[in-house]
Amino acid sequence: MIGKENIAAKVIESGGKLSVKSALNPILWLCAIITIPSLIAVPFIENTPTWLVILIIAPVLTAILGFLFLMLFDRDKLQSEEYQLKKRSLDLIQVKGQDKPTLIDAEEVNAIVNPELGQIENTGGEK
Repeated sequence: MIGKENIAAKVIESGGKLSVKSALNPILWLCAIITIPSLIAVPFIENTPTWLVILIIAPVLTAILGFLFLMLFDRDKLQSEEYQLKKRSLDLIQVKGQDKPTLIDAEEVNAIVNPELGQIENTGGEK
């Protein structure tokens, strides 16, 4: 039988592997943080208060409505950040009219946006 520590370690490990960063990630984490523990607590409460039911349903409804809105109006926001950066770089290249399109690496964009972090990494952690 698998121990509680082993299950918790597997859950944390799985969460650490999740790297798709879309516009829905914050609300999905909110669903996991609020809805799941609340659903676990409901059987232990004799008369479930209305506010608890609303607390359980609100993040899930928000996630569903957010997904539908993004699916209809801005599908790219449902993709990962890496996909968005590559698409944006291809769009910029098309605007410039280059013959041979080249992709911009996500690390290069990070170095441009956060120059201090690039200096720290290049110097081995020292400024």
